[in-house]
Amino acid sequence: NCNLVFNPQTGASIGMDSRLTNYYPWVNVFDLQKKYESVGFKDFRHAVTGAALTKIQHPEVETFWGSKHERAGVECKDCHMPRVKPKKGKEYTFHGQRSSRYMLKDTCLRCHPDWTPEQAEYQVDGVQNYVRGKMRKAEFWLGELIHAFLRAKDLGVGEEALREARKEHDKAHILWEWWTAENSDGFHNPEAARQSLAESVDASQRGIEILNKAIGQKTAAK
Repeated sequence: NCNLVFNPQTGASIGMDSRLTNYYPWVNVFDLQKKYESVGFKDFRHAVTGAALTKIQHPEVETFWGSKHERAGVECKDCHMPRVKPKKGKEYTFHGQRSSRYMLKDTCLRCHPDWTPEQAEYQVDGVQNYVRGKMRKAEFWLGELIHAFLRAKDLGVGEEALREARKEHDKAHILWEWWTAENSDGFHNPEAARQSLAESVDASQRGIEILNKAIGQKTAAK
């Protein structure tokens, strides 16, 4: 259900006969906005701001590209399908495809033999908790931007300012939404998570500044 694609102009579901249903942009978080602009399609229109926005669909692979682990030669299977050896029997490849935090001895500790399982878990938790905090900060500023739109529209701010602020909403949304759809809470690429979430906050604040300036001009003219 989370992978359904809709036409934001009509609200109708786009069927399997359209290539948009199975469109894979294959770019990183910083290039995604331009990629969708080149396609000329957005998933939905925000009810308050009117911005046409993108619904991102689980970009784990694209997130992992260029990360420290990926550059070091680590592959998906090393963390999620490791070689395991039971107490009895031969070593085999685990096919459960679950988080490495539940298999630390067979995943993290193979490349970090100087760590204890507790230290490995601390590293994972440290990254993920930090990124979750940055996600919450980005969400706060997105909320502030949406509230600024409400004030601006109530005061009759002109379309030009609203249009410019919508562009910032689009940027802020896509740089935040990526990490809500990606299932590692930033662990697949902590550096990209930190940078893009900071840029999301910047975009929201620029949008707020645009609207507040227009609000000030509108109230001063009364």
